[in-house]
Amino acid sequence: MYTAVWTTIAITLAAAGTSASFDSQAPILEQPDVILPLVGSYVRTLTHESHPAHSLTITAHNSSQLSTKSNGPSVSDICPGATSGYTGYLNSGEKHFYFAYFESRSNPTTDPLVLWLNGGPGCSSMLGLFMELGPCTVNEGGESARENPNSWINSASVFFLDQPIGVGFSYSTNNSEHGQGGTFAASEDIYAFMKLWYKAFPDSKSLPFSIAGESYGGHYIPVFASHINDMNRISTPEEQIPLESVLIGNGIFSDTKQASSYYDIPCTNVTGIGPLLNSTVCDKMAAAVPRCEFLMSICNAYPDPLICGASSSYCSETLESPYFQSGLNYYDISKPCEGYLCYPIMSSIQKFLRTDKLRKAFGVDERAPIFEGCSNEVGREFQKVNDYIIDTRPFVASLLHAGIRAFIYVGTYDWICNFVGNERVFGSLEWRGLPDFRYQQENNKKVWSGGLWWESGPLRYARINGAGHMVPFDRPVEALKMFTAWLRKEGLV
Repeated sequence: MYTAVWTTIAITLAAAGTSASFDSQAPILEQPDVILPLVGSYVRTLTHESHPAHSLTITAHNSSQLSTKSNGPSVSDICPGATSGYTGYLNSGEKHFYFAYFESRSNPTTDPLVLWLNGGPGCSSMLGLFMELGPCTVNEGGESARENPNSWINSASVFFLDQPIGVGFSYSTNNSEHGQGGTFAASEDIYAFMKLWYKAFPDSKSLPFSIAGESYGGHYIPVFASHINDMNRISTPEEQIPLESVLIGNGIFSDTKQASSYYDIPCTNVTGIGPLLNSTVCDKMAAAVPRCEFLMSICNAYPDPLICGASSSYCSETLESPYFQSGLNYYDISKPCEGYLCYPIMSSIQKFLRTDKLRKAFGVDERAPIFEGCSNEVGREFQKVNDYIIDTRPFVASLLHAGIRAFIYVGTYDWICNFVGNERVFGSLEWRGLPDFRYQQENNKKVWSGGLWWESGPLRYARINGAGHMVPFDRPVEALKMFTAWLRKEGLV
């Protein structure tokens, strides 16, 4: 949401799902370079010579594993529909990034590998796992979960990673590090994570790799993918990460281009269910748009905290506050804002993720904090370094020029990162395919079961009718269909 040689392989036998402590003094067995299959459960710590400051601790879980009195519930007990996979932490000094990985339900030896990231900045990817596209979704009340028949693991093996530090089950023993450095600092940790993963599981390098996410993922993903692409250029073929595509849903890419759409969505009928605010309010918002755009452009040109603070304050007061005061859901204009983050189910998800049984089964370290869906502290840290004002359009253009495919999908009922703003972003992208992309948008839109779509070369864009900010939550069947088609390089029908 928008608020390469192992130096040591340590293998410690552990009960299934036991919480791992990184200060454990359990006996370790040093091994040569071997790849362990998903049999039983173990805790394993890996290092990589190119990233000596990082290590990866993983715990295997097997979908056929049965719970016992000694080890408690398994991952599949807690999350019906879960496949075999891993949970664990990327460690860097005092920083520990949590992840959960699930093999594809179809063919994990050939299906693509996908890294999923929620936005914020500061929102946990566990929301994506347990609310949107993971193997299970939480039931009302937060006591249990049910299998998700439309999970994206139907078509790919998927990581869910909590980043930056201070998000979800990720933590630092030095709390002052939470969210420090913004998106660019986080990109090195993402790169290290993938390098360690491929060293542990070299067979997966034959699989196409994509990074997917939503909301502030419009900042994260272009920067992370560009960093991987830049490192690939100076790496040997054996060391390259097989990045094939990015997928970004309801993203925030450019405040300058997207801010004015905060007027369009509630004050016109562009969504088919508007206008939502009265004419007096909308007239004031319309009058504020030019000044807001001007101030945003000055902030981008001169990213001084005083200048950017003034522009942010003005745009927030004139274009955001009127909608916030309406009582409507920021993420779905067809619904009222009710409960935590405007969704009643969010409280159930937080309750579920705070249970001891889940933390134990999913290998959450005992030092990880009580689960919060989104961290305001991380958001404030990103604001301190002016991360919000970064325009990521040049990063997207660079990826397209490098031949890395990009799929942009947007639910038409979102307000906070809406389709009007997204189409202004991609209608102004400085890349050689822009003229044809505009032509396709104006003259060759195609109808599919979810709405409309068009594409040019490596760039595809889709509107999903009736979906809000979280497309897999609102339109799960259509979300899986478009995801699968993208991975298979097929059109939408």
